[in-house]
Order: sequence, then structure tokens, then C-alpha cells
Amino acid sequence: MPNTRTDMSQNGTARTARCAPELVRLDTGSERAAGLRAAVVRLRLGPGRHFADPAHETLPRADADPNRVPFAVVNEGEAVGFGILDRRGNLAELTPHPERAVLLRAFYIDPARQGLGLGRAACNALDPIARDVAPDADTVLLTVNERNPAAIRAYLAGGFDYTGDRYLNGDMGPQFVLRRPIAR
Repeated sequence: MPNTRTDMSQNGTARTARCAPELVRLDTGSERAAGLRAAVVRLRLGPGRHFADPAHETLPRADADPNRVPFAVVNEGEAVGFGILDRRGNLAELTPHPERAVLLRAFYIDPARQGLGLGRAACNALDPIARDVAPDADTVLLTVNERNPAAIRAYLAGGFDYTGDRYLNGDMGPQFVLRRPIAR
């Protein structure tokens, strides 16, 4: 039986989601990827929107950088989120072993689907795509703004842990550095 979660929406109606998202690469040129690319650029950012840039801005930058691999978070056949796995980025600032890490960036779930466990479930589903994007990596790293408690909760619930480090070079202020091992 699929993992489901029911929450109350802001208007008081019950929302249920099957929490088994699939992470689909958007750099393959397939018909499915093309449809998902069109869908992710329509996704909105939630209340923490100043902490991330939307896909319509970050997807073209990922397309122009061979080290970045964009992906859609797909749940029940629909794009519900977006993210990028970056093999370079600022990894050298975050770890003494950048060659063994991949950076999760520009990750978000559409606000209409937040609170259903999809962010947590997507983090838990990172291993296959991370192994595909960065075969030598054993860790996924990310930075999250210290003033974004909802994202911090989702990342921790999705298997990330604090490294004990902070990233201070971001435009939006201090960020925690989190890590998640990649299961083999």
C-alpha cells in the first residue's frame, strides 16, 4: 500500500497525497522530460520564496552548466517540485572532499502541495538520481537559510543531518550546511 498523508488545507478541507514521489531528470531530451520541464516552470514558490529562485530562472542556468542536472519531483503523475543536483557549485567551500559530494540546490515543493510530506519523501528518494548524476559521490550536501524553519524540518525529516558548519557567503544571510549519505 502506498505511503499516504492527510493534512488540513488552509481553508479547512482535508488533503491527501500519496507520498512516493519520483525524481525525474529534466536533461534527457525525452518527451516526458519536455512535458515536466513545462510543468516545473509553472510551479510557484511558497512563503520562503526569497530563499530560492523559481525554476523559470534556475532551469536555464542549469541547462547552460554541464555540472548541473535539473530534476522534477513527480507525484501521482504530476510535477509537484523542482531541484538541481550540482557536481561543482560551491562544494569546495562546504567540504574538504568536493569530489565525493553533490550539491542539492534550488529545491522546492509547490506551496499547494506543501505539508503533505512530499519534501521529506523527495529527500528520501534522492539516492538513485544522486548516484546517476555523480557516481563517485557518497554525500548530498545543501545549504538552508537559518530563517527557514519549514525547509530545515523537511530536510531533517528527509534524512539530512547538520554538519556543524554554517555557510556565510549567501545573499540571504547565514545558512546551515546539511548532509545526507548516498546509499549504495
